[in-house]
Amino acid sequence: MSRRSERDDDFPPDLIDPEEAIDLVIDAVLIGSKPLRRMTKDIMKQQKRLRRSVNDDAWKVFLKLEELLNERASKQMEVLVRWARAAGARSCR
Repeated sequence: MSRRSERDDDFPPDLIDPEEAIDLVIDAVLIGSKPLRRMTKDIMKQQKRLRRSVNDDAWKVFLKLEELLNERASKQMEVLVRWARAAGARSCR
């Protein structure tokens, strides 16, 4: 049996797709992080300040930029999780 198929057995396919499981694990870890929750609160505060300071066109440009940055960060996280999983990582410890 290949190493990849052994890994797929970790997530019973009748319950959840392995691809979805990776997303759920990432979300659960990030949501549980107090420093990240604090950072999110600070980001939202600064976004509100910026929104009051710029016109609608500038705000739309900012939102698109933020969307692209978030998409890149999400993809980076996914690549790292897949790499760690392929390397046999089972926990953060």
